[in-house]
Amino acid sequence: MTRIKVLKYFVPVLILFFAFSCDSDSDHLQKEKEMRLLQQYLEARNITVEPESSGLYFISVDEGTGGKPERNHWVIFRYTAKTINDNVFDTTDETVARINNIYSSSVIYGDKRMMIESVNIAGVREGLTMMKEGGIAKLIIPSHLGYGSSRVGILPPYSSLIYDIELIKVITDPAAYEKEIIEKYIAMYADSTHLEVKEMESGLFYIEITEGTGDKFPEEDDYVSVYYKGTLTDGRVFDSNIGGPSFDFTIGAGRTIMGFEEGIRLMKTEGKSRLVVPSSLGYGAVGSGDLIPGFTPLVFDVELTDIR
Repeated sequence: MTRIKVLKYFVPVLILFFAFSCDSDSDHLQKEKEMRLLQQYLEARNITVEPESSGLYFISVDEGTGGKPERNHWVIFRYTAKTINDNVFDTTDETVARINNIYSSSVIYGDKRMMIESVNIAGVREGLTMMKEGGIAKLIIPSHLGYGSSRVGILPPYSSLIYDIELIKVITDPAAYEKEIIEKYIAMYADSTHLEVKEMESGLFYIEITEGTGDKFPEEDDYVSVYYKGTLTDGRVFDSNIGGPSFDFTIGAGRTIMGFEEGIRLMKTEGKSRLVVPSSLGYGAVGSGDLIPGFTPLVFDVELTDIR
């Protein structure tokens, strides 16, 4: 009986051991294949640069003239990312995305602005810290500095990545940079439209485009209907309900960012306004997903259609 009991628990352990061993062997073989293909890529393009201690291959195309960023700095950069088979799988350039059939309507194309530490690919983080402002580089990133053994989108496990990247700007103080963006935007808008820009105590900028015809402003617990288009200060659209159903919400229920609701409270029915919302009244230093980075001012064109 004792022997049977021992075998009862010993057999599953053997199965686990062999399963782990097979997985380990498979990982090792896939990594070997990756290194072999990477070496073929380097040789075919006469790339003789030595890798960094991490394994990253850094090739400077244009050194740039500005300063180097540190890990806690914010940067503005653009890139196109390929596999070693030259298949584009990611880019900040909408035209490149369309040409390579990877365009997505849910992506805001254009230059990225984010803290280096927030970049999710270790090889890109390292590469950015090796560049100077205005510089262009090619980063050849082995999978252990990329997505490793994970399958991501069209990328199979153990994929080496190629990034052609340009460092546009280094930002040491993102709050000061946001303030600069807002000041330039307000000055440009006021000059081009000659409309009055009201700065509220909260920091919201309110611009009335069409005065409403209603007899009251929205108050706490009022239910309002709104049409809006949300853009970044450079005009890139991140959200809109134009052409669709109205956005209905209760004032004071916390369903919107603070700057949006504050602007609606300043309007009457059938009024149209533009709101310039600093990040302190929007998504703050953290931002919102991949669409809106931290310290990002937002612009809303809004129409209030009903108060009830």
